[in-house]
Amino acid sequence: MPDENYSNIDMIYDALDENDDIYIPQLNWYETANVFRNLIRHNRFSEDEAAYFFPMLSFVNFITDFETGSAYSKKIWELGNIYNLSAYDAAYLELADRKKAVLCTLDKDLRNAAKKHGVKTI
Repeated sequence: MPDENYSNIDMIYDALDENDDIYIPQLNWYETANVFRNLIRHNRFSEDEAAYFFPMLSFVNFITDFETGSAYSKKIWELGNIYNLSAYDAAYLELADRKKAVLCTLDKDLRNAAKKHGVKTI
């Protein structure tokens, strides 16, 4: 967000190439909407200011993963139990592991779990 300053975000952004595939679980779209909802709720953004950011998301080549089913749910549950992660964070770890991708995250616990699991992180 414009009112936040994280140098790590610049590092992640700089590490990406415009031709990189950026996989996200479908959950990411719910989380994105929820972030903006909370920004409005906490009076950090107006609705118009929040709405301004959504078109920008189309400039990034996100590939939404639609994996579902009981085996997928079980895998997320197992990863959450092994690494003490929420199911939400375990979904990102599962996706990075399955796609043999680098996991980009600012979350320390998720980054540590990924390293223990053998998933590279930025």
